[in-house]
Amino acid sequence: MMADFGRKARLRLLGIGVAAGAVLTAGGVFAVTSLGDGSTERGTEAKPSPSVSSTTESPRKVKEYTPATAPRLSLLKPKSNADRIGTGFEYSSFGATSAAVSYWEGLDLLDDVIAHKQWTAIAAKDSPETIDQGVSEVRKLREGVGLPPSGGTPDGITFSTNVKAVLTRSLDKSGDIVVVWMSYDRFATIRGKGADDDPLRDETTNLILKWDGSDWKVTTEAKYTAKVTGPRSYAPDSKWAFAAGWRQVSGG
Repeated sequence: MMADFGRKARLRLLGIGVAAGAVLTAGGVFAVTSLGDGSTERGTEAKPSPSVSSTTESPRKVKEYTPATAPRLSLLKPKSNADRIGTGFEYSSFGATSAAVSYWEGLDLLDDVIAHKQWTAIAAKDSPETIDQGVSEVRKLREGVGLPPSGGTPDGITFSTNVKAVLTRSLDKSGDIVVVWMSYDRFATIRGKGADDDPLRDETTNLILKWDGSDWKVTTEAKYTAKVTGPRSYAPDSKWAFAAGWRQVSGG
Protein backbone atom coordinates (compact mmCIF):
# COMPACT_ATOMS: atom_id res chain seq x y z
CA MET A 1 0.00 0.00 0.00
CA MET A 2 1.44 3.34 -1.03
CA ALA A 3 -0.55 6.25 0.33
CA ASP A 4 0.41 9.63 1.80
CA PHE A 5 4.01 8.71 1.10
CA GLY A 6 5.70 11.42 3.15
CA ARG A 7 3.14 11.92 5.91
CA LYS A 8 4.57 12.77 9.34
CA ALA A 9 8.04 11.90 8.02
CA ARG A 10 10.44 14.75 8.72
CA LEU A 11 14.18 14.50 8.93
CA ARG A 12 16.19 17.67 9.61
CA LEU A 13 19.65 17.44 8.11
CA LEU A 14 21.37 19.16 11.02
CA GLY A 15 20.11 22.54 9.84
CA ILE A 16 23.10 23.15 7.55
CA GLY A 17 23.67 23.83 3.86
CA VAL A 18 25.12 21.12 1.64
CA ALA A 19 27.22 22.07 -1.37
CA ALA A 20 26.72 19.83 -4.37
CA GLY A 21 24.87 21.98 -6.84
CA ALA A 22 22.06 22.43 -4.32
CA VAL A 23 21.56 23.62 -0.76
CA LEU A 24 19.48 21.95 1.91
CA THR A 25 17.97 24.85 3.78
CA ALA A 26 18.21 25.14 7.54
CA GLY A 27 15.42 23.26 9.19
CA GLY A 28 14.24 21.99 5.81
CA VAL A 29 11.64 19.25 5.84
CA PHE A 30 12.91 15.93 4.53
CA ALA A 31 10.10 13.59 3.53
CA VAL A 32 10.72 9.88 3.91
CA THR A 33 9.24 7.07 1.87
CA SER A 34 6.49 4.98 3.37
CA LEU A 35 4.84 2.17 1.50
CA GLY A 36 1.66 1.79 3.47
CA ASP A 37 -0.52 4.44 4.99
CA GLY A 38 1.35 4.37 8.30
CA SER A 39 -1.93 5.30 9.95
CA THR A 40 -2.28 2.35 12.27
CA GLU A 41 -4.32 3.46 15.22
CA ARG A 42 -2.75 3.05 18.58
CA GLY A 43 -5.18 0.62 20.08
CA THR A 44 -6.02 0.85 23.73
CA GLU A 45 -4.21 -1.77 25.70
CA ALA A 46 -6.56 -4.42 27.00
CA LYS A 47 -6.62 -4.59 30.78
CA PRO A 48 -6.02 -7.94 32.46
CA SER A 49 -8.78 -9.25 34.67
CA PRO A 50 -8.21 -8.73 38.38
CA SER A 51 -6.91 -11.73 40.20
CA VAL A 52 -9.35 -13.74 42.25
CA SER A 53 -8.27 -14.93 45.65
CA SER A 54 -8.54 -18.64 46.28
CA THR A 55 -7.72 -21.01 49.02
CA THR A 56 -6.43 -23.51 46.49
CA GLU A 57 -2.80 -23.58 45.40
CA SER A 58 -1.97 -20.95 42.76
CA PRO A 59 -1.25 -22.38 39.32
CA ARG A 60 2.30 -22.20 38.04
CA LYS A 61 3.06 -18.84 36.50
CA VAL A 62 3.45 -18.86 32.75
CA LYS A 63 6.04 -16.45 31.41
CA GLU A 64 4.42 -13.69 29.40
CA TYR A 65 6.67 -12.49 26.61
CA THR A 66 6.92 -9.05 25.13
CA PRO A 67 8.74 -8.23 21.89
CA ALA A 68 11.67 -7.06 24.01
CA THR A 69 11.92 -10.20 26.14
CA ALA A 70 11.22 -12.85 23.48
CA PRO A 71 14.02 -14.30 21.34
CA ARG A 72 14.84 -12.09 18.37
CA LEU A 73 14.46 -13.13 14.75
CA SER A 74 17.71 -13.63 12.84
CA LEU A 75 16.61 -12.76 9.31
CA LEU A 76 17.90 -14.33 6.12
CA LYS A 77 20.50 -12.58 3.99
CA PRO A 78 19.81 -12.02 0.27
CA LYS A 79 21.33 -14.67 -2.00
CA SER A 80 21.81 -12.27 -4.89
CA ASN A 81 21.98 -8.59 -5.73
CA ALA A 82 20.22 -6.67 -8.48
CA ASP A 83 20.88 -2.99 -9.12
CA ARG A 84 22.21 -2.21 -5.64
CA ILE A 85 19.50 -4.03 -3.72
CA GLY A 86 19.56 -7.51 -2.23
CA THR A 87 17.34 -10.17 -3.83
CA GLY A 88 16.89 -13.93 -3.65
CA PHE A 89 14.80 -15.06 -0.68
CA GLU A 90 13.29 -18.45 0.05
CA TYR A 91 9.63 -19.33 -0.38
CA SER A 92 8.40 -19.08 3.18
CA SER A 93 6.87 -16.55 5.53
CA PHE A 94 10.34 -16.11 6.99
CA GLY A 95 11.72 -15.47 3.51
CA ALA A 96 9.05 -12.85 2.85
CA THR A 97 9.78 -11.14 6.15
CA SER A 98 13.51 -11.12 5.42
CA ALA A 99 12.90 -9.72 1.92
CA ALA A 100 10.72 -6.88 3.22
CA VAL A 101 13.31 -5.79 5.77
CA SER A 102 16.17 -6.07 3.29
CA TYR A 103 14.27 -4.03 0.68
CA TRP A 104 13.20 -1.33 3.11
CA GLU A 105 16.68 -0.89 4.52
CA GLY A 106 18.30 -0.97 1.07
CA LEU A 107 16.19 1.48 -0.95
CA ASP A 108 17.89 4.68 -2.12
CA LEU A 109 16.04 7.76 -0.87
CA LEU A 110 17.49 10.55 -3.01
CA ASP A 111 18.91 9.23 -6.28
CA ASP A 112 15.91 8.70 -8.54
CA VAL A 113 17.93 6.83 -11.19
CA ILE A 114 19.14 4.26 -8.66
CA ALA A 115 15.69 4.13 -7.07
CA HIS A 116 14.12 3.33 -10.45
CA LYS A 117 16.50 0.42 -10.96
CA GLN A 118 15.91 -0.86 -7.44
CA TRP A 119 12.13 -0.69 -7.67
CA THR A 120 12.26 -2.40 -11.07
CA ALA A 121 14.27 -5.23 -9.49
CA ILE A 122 11.89 -5.78 -6.56
CA ALA A 123 8.45 -4.89 -7.98
CA ALA A 124 6.04 -7.57 -9.17
CA LYS A 125 5.78 -7.71 -12.97
CA ASP A 126 2.02 -7.20 -12.84
CA SER A 127 2.40 -4.15 -10.58
CA PRO A 128 4.31 -1.53 -12.65
CA GLU A 129 2.61 1.21 -10.68
CA THR A 130 4.80 0.21 -7.75
CA ILE A 131 7.87 1.42 -9.68
CA ASP A 132 6.18 4.62 -10.81
CA GLN A 133 4.98 5.51 -7.34
CA GLY A 134 8.32 4.76 -5.70
CA VAL A 135 10.31 6.89 -8.15
CA SER A 136 7.72 9.68 -8.08
CA GLU A 137 8.01 10.00 -4.33
CA VAL A 138 11.80 10.12 -4.46
CA ARG A 139 11.50 13.04 -6.90
CA LYS A 140 8.98 14.81 -4.69
CA LEU A 141 11.36 14.33 -1.79
CA ARG A 142 14.20 15.89 -3.80
CA GLU A 143 12.13 18.91 -4.69
CA GLY A 144 11.07 19.27 -1.07
CA VAL A 145 14.67 19.85 0.01
CA GLY A 146 15.62 22.15 -2.86
CA LEU A 147 17.19 19.64 -5.22
CA PRO A 148 16.34 19.25 -8.92
CA PRO A 149 13.61 16.63 -9.50
CA SER A 150 16.13 14.18 -10.96
CA GLY A 151 19.72 13.53 -10.02
CA GLY A 152 22.11 11.85 -7.62
CA THR A 153 22.64 12.20 -3.91
CA PRO A 154 24.77 15.22 -2.91
CA ASP A 155 28.26 14.24 -1.80
CA GLY A 156 28.68 13.63 1.89
CA ILE A 157 25.09 12.64 2.71
CA THR A 158 24.36 9.08 3.77
CA PHE A 159 21.24 7.46 5.15
CA SER A 160 20.68 4.47 7.37
CA THR A 161 17.34 2.74 7.89
CA ASN A 162 17.09 0.36 10.81
CA VAL A 163 14.11 -1.98 11.04
CA LYS A 164 13.59 -2.91 14.68
CA ALA A 165 10.52 -5.13 14.69
CA VAL A 166 8.26 -6.94 12.23
CA LEU A 167 4.82 -8.49 12.02
CA THR A 168 3.92 -10.73 9.07
CA ARG A 169 0.47 -11.80 7.95
CA SER A 170 -0.78 -13.79 4.98
CA LEU A 171 -3.36 -12.11 2.75
CA ASP A 172 -4.52 -15.33 1.09
CA LYS A 173 -4.85 -19.02 1.88
CA SER A 174 -1.90 -20.04 -0.28
CA GLY A 175 0.62 -17.92 1.58
CA ASP A 176 1.78 -16.42 -1.74
CA ILE A 177 0.67 -12.91 -0.75
CA VAL A 178 1.83 -11.50 2.58
CA VAL A 179 1.97 -8.12 4.24
CA VAL A 180 4.98 -7.34 6.40
CA TRP A 181 4.60 -4.52 8.91
CA MET A 182 7.81 -2.90 10.12
CA SER A 183 8.77 -0.54 12.93
CA TYR A 184 11.90 1.38 12.00
CA ASP A 185 14.23 4.33 12.65
CA ARG A 186 15.98 6.37 9.97
CA PHE A 187 19.12 8.46 10.32
CA ALA A 188 21.06 10.87 8.15
CA THR A 189 24.78 11.61 8.37
CA ILE A 190 26.59 14.51 6.75
CA ARG A 191 30.33 14.26 6.24
CA GLY A 192 32.16 16.59 8.58
CA LYS A 193 29.02 17.39 10.57
CA GLY A 194 28.11 14.07 12.12
CA ALA A 195 24.78 12.34 12.63
CA ASP A 196 21.38 13.93 12.29
CA ASP A 197 20.20 15.43 15.58
CA ASP A 198 16.54 14.71 14.94
CA PRO A 199 16.22 11.30 13.27
CA LEU A 200 12.97 9.56 12.47
CA ARG A 201 12.13 7.11 15.22
CA ASP A 202 9.42 4.53 15.74
CA GLU A 203 7.92 4.90 12.27
CA THR A 204 5.57 2.18 11.03
CA THR A 205 5.12 1.06 7.44
CA ASN A 206 4.33 -2.07 5.46
CA LEU A 207 5.25 -3.84 2.25
CA ILE A 208 2.96 -6.28 0.47
CA LEU A 209 4.96 -9.07 -1.13
CA LYS A 210 3.95 -11.56 -3.78
CA TRP A 211 5.75 -14.81 -4.57
CA ASP A 212 6.54 -14.83 -8.31
CA GLY A 213 7.95 -18.34 -8.48
CA SER A 214 11.54 -17.37 -7.78
CA ASP A 215 11.53 -14.48 -5.31
CA TRP A 216 9.35 -12.17 -3.23
CA LYS A 217 8.25 -9.04 -5.12
CA VAL A 218 6.55 -5.87 -3.91
CA THR A 219 3.02 -5.22 -5.14
CA THR A 220 0.63 -2.30 -4.71
CA GLU A 221 -2.30 -3.84 -6.57
CA ALA A 222 -5.60 -2.58 -5.18
CA LYS A 223 -7.00 -6.09 -4.75
CA TYR A 224 -4.28 -6.75 -2.19
CA THR A 225 -4.02 -3.34 -0.52
CA ALA A 226 -7.75 -3.52 0.17
CA LYS A 227 -7.14 -6.57 2.37
CA VAL A 228 -4.59 -4.87 4.61
CA THR A 229 -5.73 -3.87 8.06
CA GLY A 230 -3.51 -2.28 10.64
CA PRO A 231 -2.27 -4.48 13.49
CA ARG A 232 -1.97 -3.45 17.10
CA SER A 233 0.72 -0.80 17.39
CA TYR A 234 4.23 -1.98 18.13
CA ALA A 235 5.52 -1.42 21.64
CA PRO A 236 8.62 -3.31 22.83
CA ASP A 237 7.33 -3.78 26.37
CA SER A 238 3.75 -4.79 25.50
CA LYS A 239 2.61 -8.40 25.88
CA TRP A 240 -0.36 -7.48 23.69
CA ALA A 241 1.96 -6.42 20.86
CA PHE A 242 3.73 -9.77 21.20
CA ALA A 243 0.42 -11.62 21.14
CA ALA A 244 -0.50 -9.71 17.96
CA GLY A 245 2.65 -11.05 16.31
CA TRP A 246 5.28 -8.33 16.64
CA ARG A 247 8.83 -9.69 16.91
CA GLN A 248 12.10 -7.84 17.27
CA VAL A 249 14.81 -8.57 14.72
CA SER A 250 18.49 -9.18 15.41
CA GLY A 251 20.47 -6.03 14.90
CA GLY A 252 17.33 -3.93 15.04
